[in-house]
Amino acid sequence: MTEHLPLSEFASDDADDSRTTETRTEETVTMTADERVATYLIEDQMADLTDAIREAVQNGIDSPGSSRVLVSISPERSIILDDGAGVDLESTEGRRNLSVLGAGSKQRSDDETIGEWGIGKGAIIAKGAVRIWSHDTALHFDYRDQRHAGPWADVSGRDGQLVDTDHSLEGVLVEIDHYEAEVPDPDSYRWRRYVRDLRKRFAYVQSRTGVSVVINGESVDEGDPLEAVTNSPHPSLTRDTEEAILALEYAPHDGLDIYSNGLYVTTKREYGLGGVVVSKGNLTLNFARNDIQSGCDRWQRIEDTLEQARDELYESVSDDRLTAESREVMLEAIASESARGEQWADRQLFQLATESHISLEEIQAAPKIGWAEGAEKGADKLVERGYVVLDTSDSATQRLREIAADEETSIELPPTFDVGEQAKSEGVWTGYRRIDDESQLNADQRRYLSFARVLAEELGIDRDVYYGEASADAWTDGRTYIVITDSAVTSRQRAVWMHDLYLVLLHEAAHDTSSTERPSHGHHFESTFRSLVEDPENRDAFATVVEQILDRGFEPVFGEYGFQ
Repeated sequence: MTEHLPLSEFASDDADDSRTTETRTEETVTMTADERVATYLIEDQMADLTDAIREAVQNGIDSPGSSRVLVSISPERSIILDDGAGVDLESTEGRRNLSVLGAGSKQRSDDETIGEWGIGKGAIIAKGAVRIWSHDTALHFDYRDQRHAGPWADVSGRDGQLVDTDHSLEGVLVEIDHYEAEVPDPDSYRWRRYVRDLRKRFAYVQSRTGVSVVINGESVDEGDPLEAVTNSPHPSLTRDTEEAILALEYAPHDGLDIYSNGLYVTTKREYGLGGVVVSKGNLTLNFARNDIQSGCDRWQRIEDTLEQARDELYESVSDDRLTAESREVMLEAIASESARGEQWADRQLFQLATESHISLEEIQAAPKIGWAEGAEKGADKLVERGYVVLDTSDSATQRLREIAADEETSIELPPTFDVGEQAKSEGVWTGYRRIDDESQLNADQRRYLSFARVLAEELGIDRDVYYGEASADAWTDGRTYIVITDSAVTSRQRAVWMHDLYLVLLHEAAHDTSSTERPSHGHHFESTFRSLVEDPENRDAFATVVEQILDRGFEPVFGEYGFQ
């Protein structure tokens, strides 16, 4: 009587538990295909090991009668086992389905299976020496001919070999003895990411197919997709339609995870949403199965519902909470002359030079408008006097400018004025103004100033440091002082602005004459500035100040230097 090994025999991470004694036959099985096509299908179609494992798991999910797929993944070896009906490797059809690239019964229009095309086996054999075992027969491949002992001793390239096994196995077992070059350092973040990403790929498969997937002893099932945003801290909504399940939340930075029949495909950010979309049936995917093909009818129908749901969700988000990504999405809708675009014309989507926001209706009502990038001199003063000066450092506002410049656009804007000239005529051209009353500075400006003063002392720059207003990053009289401005800082991220101020101070220290009136940046200046930047003592001084702040915080360090 033939012995049937239990499923639990292969749930362990110890791959040696899965091996049996095998008696070799003489039969060689060739993975037929045009040489160039075969090389592409095997070596180039998939990005990494998780793609190969995904293919094996998909085959297990699609196996007739399968209810569970067990996966054991380690840096040395991966084992994938399903409890389905298995494959008759003694039959011509069974051998062909598992050995010939492109062969198989799966069709792209088949919603009963989640795999496609029968090309996944190419990705599998590219990642290691492979054994595919079902019933009393095993099929071996060693594509790169890197195994010279054990079950793969006599196989290489695209030719596989069938062997008889001493035991019979229900279902199909796929063992991938990883090639070293296909596996990242086991202690690296990349390996941890491999396992995490693999779990994500099958998060909603059970909800769609009823087949559970267990990876390294833990189920990957995330449950009902409709509950994906139940505990979201953001505005959210759900939809259950004939085509898909949508669980949406207002988290544009996270992006929208797309699942084809429960299988993760990609994350899309162009919709300005977070959450998940799980299609009820297969989406038409690209060859690598990491994106949706254009012209996918099912996705087009889902997309219509998705956009309607997004519009409804946006209505529950106040203007001051809208991100730049969302505002760009809304602008594109306005430009497309859609019905939803019309209802957004009064939303405050665009940024003024004062960093406040304004609607398209208000912009179009102005007699003239100006464009400024960031902290341009006088722009904020003009806004305070009632002018519309739009800040193109904001991506949505810049996109408005681009759309309005298109001759075929549906958006018409008022004529423009020169911001600099208008500021001069209004008497708000600030020029170079040092702020003597430092109580006028906001918290960020005071922190920048204190840091610059501490750093100047450590760098041995014998000049007083002040804060001021100008379009320039800073200026100096070349002898006694340096004045920094808001534009010296390009980011609010601590690591960035500290380095910004380091370079600005060295730049001004390289000037030995006033930098307010057409400062010289000739050979002498460039040589001096470069030597200051490349001086190891200056780099060490900067690193010392930064390390002190990281270890102890801003206020204790500033206090020690006498700058509060």
